[in-house]
Amino acid sequence: MKTLYSVAFVLFISASLSFTSKINVIENTLTATFKGLNEDDYFKFEDVNKKEILFYDIKEEIEIDLYDNEFIDKKFTITWSEIEVELTDEDGELTGEKVKEKSITELVLVK
Repeated sequence: MKTLYSVAFVLFISASLSFTSKINVIENTLTATFKGLNEDDYFKFEDVNKKEILFYDIKEEIEIDLYDNEFIDKKFTITWSEIEVELTDEDGELTGEKVKEKSITELVLVK
């Protein structure tokens, strides 16, 4: 009887683990200069090739306040990942349409 419980327990754990999904979060890193916010309140950065990179949001745990103008034209090392965001219409209602946006997960001021 003890063996039966052990086998049932092992099968239960195996079945539980087989249904868990793995989410791979790919983090990217770049160095760029902060240029402020654009008209849609995205964080705008420019890399060394003058390419503009827009970020949708920034992790709350990050202590650097990019809404403060003192960081404009400062260089940062940015770690970011893609997130899925649901779009809203002109009334602020969710549309059901989703897009991928860049989200800052780590931000370090380059001295």
